[in-house]
Order: sequence, then C-alpha cells, then structure tokens
Amino acid sequence: RRSRTRGVRGVVRGVSCARHASIESSSSPSSPSPPSSSSSRYAFATAMSRAPALEDAVAEAVAECRRRLPRDASATWVQLFVSGDAYGDDDVRQAGAKVRALFGSSPALIGGVVRACVGGEGQTTEGVSITAASMPGAHTTTFRATVGALPALDARTWTTLAKSSANGDTVGAVVLAEASFSDVDDVLQRLHVVMPNSVVLGGVLDQGCVMFVDDDAYTEGAVGMLLRGDFELDTHIAHGARPVGPVMSLTHAQGGAVLELDDSPAHPLLLETLEALPEQSKSMPVMLGIGAHGAEAGGPFICRDILSVGESGGVEVASVELEEGAPVQLHVRDAAWATERAKEVLKRCVTSAKIEDLSSENSVGALIFACGHTNRMHASNFREHLPNVPLGGAYVRGEFGPLVAGGASSVLSHTSTIGIFRKRANAR
Repeated sequence: RRSRTRGVRGVVRGVSCARHASIESSSSPSSPSPPSSSSSRYAFATAMSRAPALEDAVAEAVAECRRRLPRDASATWVQLFVSGDAYGDDDVRQAGAKVRALFGSSPALIGGVVRACVGGEGQTTEGVSITAASMPGAHTTTFRATVGALPALDARTWTTLAKSSANGDTVGAVVLAEASFSDVDDVLQRLHVVMPNSVVLGGVLDQGCVMFVDDDAYTEGAVGMLLRGDFELDTHIAHGARPVGPVMSLTHAQGGAVLELDDSPAHPLLLETLEALPEQSKSMPVMLGIGAHGAEAGGPFICRDILSVGESGGVEVASVELEEGAPVQLHVRDAAWATERAKEVLKRCVTSAKIEDLSSENSVGALIFACGHTNRMHASNFREHLPNVPLGGAYVRGEFGPLVAGGASSVLSHTSTIGIFRKRANAR
C-alpha cells in the first residue's frame, strides 16, 4: 500500500499554511550573462560588511566583490543576505535594487533577511553579505512563487530548460521560501520533474522575512533563480542527526501523523526503540527520519521534530510528505557525530572543487545554507579546507538540497548544504 499524505502544519512547527493566487516571473526569462567580459573564464567573489547604515554596508560589500572579480568581468548573478535588526524596513526592501544598480550590469539577484549571513572571511548576525558570480554564457531566470505550481514563465523558456539535459547543459537553482509557505516542497518537486538534471539549493526563512528577487522585495511565498549553462554544480550535505535503532516501514499515515510502523502502533514501537538505546543517546534530542524521495530501505532520511503523540498511538511530525511504505528510523542530534561527519563532507568538497585544476584562486565558487541551530563552524571549516574558493550563504530555518543522487531537492532540517559551482572542464 503506497499513498501520500501531507502534514497539516507549515514548513516549521506552529506556523499556519498560507496560500495565494499565482506564480510570476520577476525578470526577463533566460537572460544571458553580460557580454562585456573579454574572457570566458568563471570568477566568483564574496564580501561582508557590518557598517551600521545599510546603504553603506551594501556599497562596501559590492565594492569589495567588484575588486575581487577580474576587471573585465560582469556579474551574471548576485546573492544578497541581510541579518540583524539595526536596519530600517524601507532600507531593507530597497537593498536588492541598490545592489544591482551598484554592479551596473543588472545581474539576476536573489536573497533575503536571515538569522546570520556568511561572506568574505567570516559570518555575522548584524550586517550584509554579498556573493557575486561571473559565468559568461550562462542564462538566468528569476521568479516568485505563491502556490505549488510551476513558475509562470513563457513556453519558450520552459522548453529550453526542459531540453537542457539533452543539450548537455546544467540547471542550477537557488530558492528561498518564507516559513508559512506550505507549498514549497511541491515547487521543488515540480522543478525537478521538468528539469531532471537540475540541482536546487536554498532554504526556509523566518516567517515574514523580506526576500529579494531582482529589484523587488516580498514577505510571502518563495523566490527563485534558475541558472542554465555549461557548468557543474555539486552538492554536499552535512547531517546533524545520527540514525539509531532499526529501520522500520511506514505502514499507515494520516495527515501529518505517523500512525503505524511495521503494522504496529507507532508510539509504543518508538518508545521501545528508545528504551533499547545506550544511556548517552537517550539524553539527546530525538527526531524522526522519513525516507527521502527515491530512498532505499537504509535511507537517506529527512529528519523532522516530533510534535506530539496522539491518543491512538500516532506520532505527529513537523511538515513532511508522508508516503506509506517509506523507510523510517529514529535519529538523535549528536554534536560529536555531526562534527566527524562534517569532516568527511569537507573532504568531498575539496575533491568536488578540483582544486588542483584551478587556473586562478576564484574560478570556483560555493554557497552554503545551514540550519540556524546547528554547528556554526562549518563555514569556517570550509575556508580552512578551500581557502581559495569564495563562500557565501546564510543560516536559515530549513535547508533545500537533494539527498538522493539525481533526485529532487527536499526541505531538510539540522543540516548544512553546500553547493560548489565550477566551469565544466571541456567547456569553451
């Protein structure tokens, strides 16, 4: 028996669902990168500013990014994050437009107000971070989503994106969603159906936070940027929760509740599993892992907080698509285990960046989206392993990334998701 049910809550605990009317394109579709650069090589730059006035912080970070890019390079896309409470609402809403104007090439822009931002040589809870990429020949499309359908781009754009795999192109996407947008998982799934070669990164921002897309600012729904071109985008995910106990099968679910595991009431079975754990594990916060889309019996798993236990023995979990027949396993948030796993992930990042092939120190770039409650050393550790790879990103409420190779991205929890961009080795 395989049927799907969706949780009745929002993306995070205690947030009600909000539905709106449409999905719209926010910029001219499939805009190629500006042709002003005489070089075809990729270049990335990132900068951070803690200036007390937002206008000054933006100007300082843009100037530093432009200084770090080659003189003849134009920005193809820009990522802007703002953190802290020191800046006025009107200034924040205008920040995206000011950044684009300062770059001068009208790059595609995406970003938002986050818990903490990563950029330059560090990270901050009070300031601005900007990441800029010059990727000659790449095409960008931005959009805003307010329902779970596909973005309302024109037919020609969708046709080009859908054919990108056959043409040998990669499609990368950065998507940011406000916490009450309950359809974000549907958006991620549908993007993958149309573009099976696509890789989606991003995250969930706190409820009501401003999101930037090009010159516009929104506080509801989701915003996204699609990037198509002759590049490679590898993702690496560091998990913060360790699997414990046996893998079980989800045999009955309703709404956001797991009712039966292995044909037995879920709650007593989970209690039995917890009682059998070593004492050290019993003291750690517990989460329930649900098999990701396309996962085998042993995972990987999307971890969710356990919200409540029903009188019938069911267990309610934070919003996730529950598919009967999916593997399920308990997880505990184990900081020591997560630290060791993160070291393994960073080693894979080094391999992914192909550091020995770099023609210059900033020809590979990286983005990071990390849980606001997880280890905040991951960005610093990345720089130690890859000091010549610019890294920008944010600490968010939930992270987007693909757990299964070639699969759709999911809304994750207690992870750090890293995406590494580089020009394909045989690209012209």
